[in-house]
Amino acid sequence: MQSFGPSQAQTREASEAGSESALQLVSLGSINSKALNESSALRMSQNGFGIDPTCDIHFIVMKPLTALEAFTCIATILSLTCTQESGFNINVDFSTLPPPIQPTSQQQIVPHKAYVDMMPWSSMRDRLLNSLSVINEQEFVTDMLKMKVWGVTPWDPTGWELSPEFAKKWWFLIDNGMLRTTNFWRSQRGEEALVLAPF
Repeated sequence: MQSFGPSQAQTREASEAGSESALQLVSLGSINSKALNESSALRMSQNGFGIDPTCDIHFIVMKPLTALEAFTCIATILSLTCTQESGFNINVDFSTLPPPIQPTSQQQIVPHKAYVDMMPWSSMRDRLLNSLSVINEQEFVTDMLKMKVWGVTPWDPTGWELSPEFAKKWWFLIDNGMLRTTNFWRSQRGEEALVLAPF
C-alpha cells in the first residue's frame, strides 16, 4: 500500500519543530445518529452506566490533533514557502502529494497566500480563491484554528470537523461533503447536526 507523508511520530515532531513557521504561514457512511444515541443511552441506563465518554471506561476516547498541528504537518509535506506575499507556494512535485492536497488548476493560476494551500478540501480552496475580494483573511485564519482533526492523517478530509462558528460565518465556502463529515463527528458525541443557514 502506498503511503504519503510522515508517520505519526514524524507528524508530532514536525508539529513541534515547525510550529513557529506554521504560525507565520497561517497568520498572514450514513449513520442514523438519533437512533444510535437513543439505543446507546437506553442500553447504558439499563446497565447502570452514564453516557459521558470521559467517565465510562466502555468508551474509546479519541484525542484530536489541534488544527495548528495538522496545518503544520500539511505545510511540511507541501514544503510551503514561508511568506506573507501572494504567489505560488508549493515547492514539491505535485504527483508525490496525497490526492486531497494536490493543487487544483485554480491554485496553479491564481496567486494566493500559503494558508489556502493548507486546507485539506480542494473545493474549499477553489471557493476561497473565487471569493478573495470578500474574505477577511485574518478572521478566516483565526477561525481555521478552531477546527478539530480526528485521527493522525491531517490531509484526510474525513477526519476534520468544522466548528459551529466557522460554519455560520463561512457557509459559502462549505460543501455537502464537509458538512456530512462534521455531522458524523458531532453525532459520535450525541450532538445535533449542523445546518448551513445563509444570512
